[in-house]
Amino acid sequence: MIEFLTIAGTREQPIAVISGYLNDDSGDGTLKVLRNAVQVLNRLTGNGPGSLGLHPAVYFYNEQGKYSRFLFLGMTALVSEKLRNNNSGWFKSFTSVRQKIEQFLINNKSTIGLVLQNMSKAQRVPKMRDLFDYLVGAATKNEPLEVGKAISHLGITGRILEVDGKQTSPHISDETKSMLFIQNSIAKALPCPICGGLLDPQKSVSYDHITPQREGGSGHIDNVQMAHPYCNTGYKESVLGGKAAQSE
Repeated sequence: MIEFLTIAGTREQPIAVISGYLNDDSGDGTLKVLRNAVQVLNRLTGNGPGSLGLHPAVYFYNEQGKYSRFLFLGMTALVSEKLRNNNSGWFKSFTSVRQKIEQFLINNKSTIGLVLQNMSKAQRVPKMRDLFDYLVGAATKNEPLEVGKAISHLGITGRILEVDGKQTSPHISDETKSMLFIQNSIAKALPCPICGGLLDPQKSVSYDHITPQREGGSGHIDNVQMAHPYCNTGYKESVLGGKAAQSE
């Protein structure tokens, strides 16, 4: 929580650690930090109109089904940076290539975990921020997302070998249970019909009119689909709506 608030609680650079803050006798500074952090959280998840609705199993858990604070904080740092710079275009770019990015993360979870193990703790959050940003930039340019290029971009050289230590004991370990849960969560996740990324409706969802209301679309179930909140309220109207208008 302290790491999260340190990263998400300020819109200034350089980011100050807790010891860098002055005494907050009035509480106003603390409230500002909390408001900034909530704004970032609302971009990561939730049902608010700007929420990306990031699926935790894709973005924040490793292949063993364990939560990775470095992946979470890396994405937190990236979103915080884009908000600080008022870079609304990045959220549109991310959404346009989201499906490719998620497939890369799913396919390379074990490699990303090994990359993290080969870094110092101080490097892990900024490097994961760089990884997410690189993936968005490369995919936006229609470059193939190759794990070797991604690792090289992070400044890591040499081969990273994956070792698959299969369990021989008949006992079903907690690790196996967690791994199975994550795999099933991803396999059974619904795709967002707008961006193709995976949905987690229990944490973040928006109900979208397939044919817009302004065009006579009804609220009948045949004209309603589940989507990421930002895809529905931000991306669909500003990007896809604009493209549709240009083609008419």
